[in-house]
Amino acid sequence: MLIGIVVIIVDEVLSRTTKARPRRLALPPLAVGMGMYLPVSLTLIIPLGALIGWLYNRWADRAAMSGKVKDATNAKRVGVLGATGLIVGESLFGVVNAGIIAATGDSEALGIMPDGWADASQWAGAVIFALIIVLVYRWSQRRVQVDA
Repeated sequence: MLIGIVVIIVDEVLSRTTKARPRRLALPPLAVGMGMYLPVSLTLIIPLGALIGWLYNRWADRAAMSGKVKDATNAKRVGVLGATGLIVGESLFGVVNAGIIAATGDSEALGIMPDGWADASQWAGAVIFALIIVLVYRWSQRRVQVDA
């Protein structure tokens, strides 16, 4: 509880003392809490997702200024919708996977790679996931672009 109080105080001090600068500094308590609560495997992915979202939002702003997109806000919403779909899809798959594991008693019931391929399969999964992210954001960009 003491950590939470300190984080809130630091956030308030930063927000009140950095208003005049080009960017307001902050220490969001929710972000600090997530960093303390979530395992490292998830905590490291959150900034990557934030970076991808920031890059997409930057694209939306620039595309709106150049006339490729009618409305940057709508383009950003479509990007958020795509990201939300990835999160929900992962959650639903986790529930289905847990059901399959419980029903079969085998934690590797859906495993398709041989036992000696553990490292390669992790890399393959990461590459496939990155490709899915690229496809979702490309789809989002095509959905909001003005027909030329």
